[in-house]
Amino acid sequence: MAQTKIKAGGFDVDVISGTTALTATPADTDEIIISDAGTLKRIDFSLIHGNFFAATGFSSYITSTQTVTSGTESTLTFDAERFDLGSAFNTTAYTYTPPSTGYYLFNIGVSYRGGADDNLERCNLTLKKGDGSGNFVTYMDWEKDFSANYVLNAGTAISHIVNVDALVPYKINVNVTDQSGNPQVLGTITNSYFEGYKIAWII
Repeated sequence: MAQTKIKAGGFDVDVISGTTALTATPADTDEIIISDAGTLKRIDFSLIHGNFFAATGFSSYITSTQTVTSGTESTLTFDAERFDLGSAFNTTAYTYTPPSTGYYLFNIGVSYRGGADDNLERCNLTLKKGDGSGNFVTYMDWEKDFSANYVLNAGTAISHIVNVDALVPYKINVNVTDQSGNPQVLGTITNSYFEGYKIAWII
């Protein structure tokens, strides 16, 4: 059998079959041959394996109970982090700015308490997206209406896939209506959190 060689201009088809199977995940420095518009090139596996979590994973939470004005939209003060692998969450502005475009999974949980027994009427949770000029617009809004049966405590937990097509900040706002007094957003990681990571490229 003639010796098969890989050359700059191409390679023989029987090279692809191979005789030794790779039985483990390729190392970052392992190389793969691809055709770039008909030109053969080699590429390190590190450029295509897509370890998104290592570069984008974050988990933030509110450390102390936050009192909000009834019927008024307020930004939630996510002032602490469990982790921020891409250093993209801002605990002063309470925003997450994705480092790259793609599809992200955001998990949001918020716990509310009324100003008095059975006083909570309505809770709106809003994911806000920066518009590129320093302002924010509504990306998605979720509402819980208790007007038919007022409550003292309530909670909202959301998992939502976001199409990040621009590298702008995201933040969480609430608008809680209480029959009397001002409601609270409960602190600690088990009560109110904002976390997420990238799950796919935009194709």
